[in-house]
Amino acid sequence: MSTVNLLITIAASFILSALALPWAIRLSESQGWVDLPGKHKRHKRPVPFIGGLVLFAAVWLTVTLVLFLEPSLRIELSSTLFYIFFGGLIIVLVGFSDDLSPLPAWVKLLAQIAAGLTIYMGGLQVELLTTPWGSIDVGSWSPVISIAWVVILTNAINLIDGLDGLASGVSLISAITMSVIGYLYNVGSSLIFLYAMIGFLIPFLYFNKYPARIFLGDSGSMQIGYYFAVVSLVFPLKSFTFTALYVPLLVLAVPVLETASSIIRRLLAGKNVMKADRRHLFHYLALGGLSYRQVILVFYSLAFIFGLFALAMFLWDRVLVFTLLVLFMVVIFGLFLILVAKLPSPKRKN
Repeated sequence: MSTVNLLITIAASFILSALALPWAIRLSESQGWVDLPGKHKRHKRPVPFIGGLVLFAAVWLTVTLVLFLEPSLRIELSSTLFYIFFGGLIIVLVGFSDDLSPLPAWVKLLAQIAAGLTIYMGGLQVELLTTPWGSIDVGSWSPVISIAWVVILTNAINLIDGLDGLASGVSLISAITMSVIGYLYNVGSSLIFLYAMIGFLIPFLYFNKYPARIFLGDSGSMQIGYYFAVVSLVFPLKSFTFTALYVPLLVLAVPVLETASSIIRRLLAGKNVMKADRRHLFHYLALGGLSYRQVILVFYSLAFIFGLFALAMFLWDRVLVFTLLVLFMVVIFGLFLILVAKLPSPKRKN
């Protein structure tokens, strides 16, 4: 993908989103497509939740434009584009349905599995698991690992979408980091989805910052995670000996770790792993006395630091970087345990 078309991708998505978001806010308010205040929610007034619909339109209109301008991309994506589009359509439709009227957790899970199966059939799949010390051929486990990866990332962004500007800001940092790494890896055509997301997230973050005028909704947060999964699955296909899933894992470490901790915590408590609660890290940080802006800054900083670790894995000795990463995570985990031990559990608000 040429540098000119890279810039066109970001600019086109930016312009489409900047023009569409104010209109979407008015439309959502007129149709009653708003997220009402309630338990597990911090906003005090109804907020439109159709950011995901704008994202879907911006991404796919931008992709269509750029594929028209650069036929080589169209050729490169020809075998997978339909599968990526159809998988994204499943996510956005189910997510929007859930925004309108909450769906059972198993329905959303089945939709995420269906989206993962769709892009697996399109050839986007995990064939090797690469560590800093070598690669492992997953063999017949490829379908399970590939679909599970899509489900994990699809839910990861959704789980941190609990504060104004949190999920969108972390996603923007992650998308920029992954696009830089992808450019260095020469990953190719799939980066168009990252560039389109960057173009969308810049103006969206302006409308989504506190106090938010529009939310991503499940249709948006799950869709962002889905696009991250699409791009990350290309990494192992491009360089079996050097690239690995640890790159997107590091880039998306903040939402992935939040997802893992939520699942483990709910399992240990004997609760539904997909049921919302007020025990996320940002809830504990708020209980610890941090202001909204300080909580956001903590998450943005962590996303930036993990992004630097991902870049370092590419540029320097991976064993050394991995050792430093482990030490950093031990320190962060220790601080979190100290914080939790000193605080009361977040109270459920009715």
